[in-house]
Amino acid sequence: MKTKKITAVALAGCLVLFFFATVNPAAQAAAKNKTVKDMIVKSTDDSKETIKAVKDGDTYTIDASSATMKKESKGSKSMKFSDLKDGDVINVKGSFDDRDVTATEVRDLSTTKSASFYGVVESISSATQTVKIVSTKRGKITVAISKSTKIKYDGKKRKFADIRDDDKVLVTGNWSSSKKTITKTKKFYILVKDDYSKLD
Repeated sequence: MKTKKITAVALAGCLVLFFFATVNPAAQAAAKNKTVKDMIVKSTDDSKETIKAVKDGDTYTIDASSATMKKESKGSKSMKFSDLKDGDVINVKGSFDDRDVTATEVRDLSTTKSASFYGVVESISSATQTVKIVSTKRGKITVAISKSTKIKYDGKKRKFADIRDDDKVLVTGNWSSSKKTITKTKKFYILVKDDYSKLD
C-alpha cells in the first residue's frame, strides 16, 4: 500500500510540474528566447519594420519595431532599419514562436569591414583562386579563396574544386565596398536549403 501511495504522489507531482511549465508564461518565454545566426534577409517592410529572412530553408517573419539595430556581430555600432538590404546576413535575438519572431536585437553582418554576404556563384577562376558571386543589392563581388578559407557544403568540408556555378553561398571576409571584393575569406559555405527565387 505504501509503495502505491508513494507512486501516486510522485506521479501527481510530475503532473503539477508539467502543468506549470506548460501554462506558465515565464517558462514559455524562457524556452523561446534565443539568438539565431546567419539568417538571410529576403525582404523588408520599412513602414512596419518587419523582415522576411531565411535560415535552413525556412522563412521567418521578424517584427523588429522594438529591436535595437546594430552593425557587426558584436559591439555597439548602431544603424537604422532602412539601412538593411535584401541579401544581408543578420543575427537575430528575440522571442521565437515557431517562425514568427519578436526581435529585441538585430545585427547586420553585411555592413562592416569584416562582413558576411549571401550570393550566387557566377564564375570561378582556378588560376587566381577567386569566385565571383552575384548579391542582391551590392551587385557582383569577387571573393578570394585561400588555404585558410573554410569551404563547406551542407556543413561538410569541401575543396575549391568542389565549387560550382549557380551554387548559393554565404561568405565571410574583409569587405571592400569600393573594390567590390572580399579578401582574407574566413568562410565559404555552399548552402543546400537557403535558396529563394529572387537570387536565381
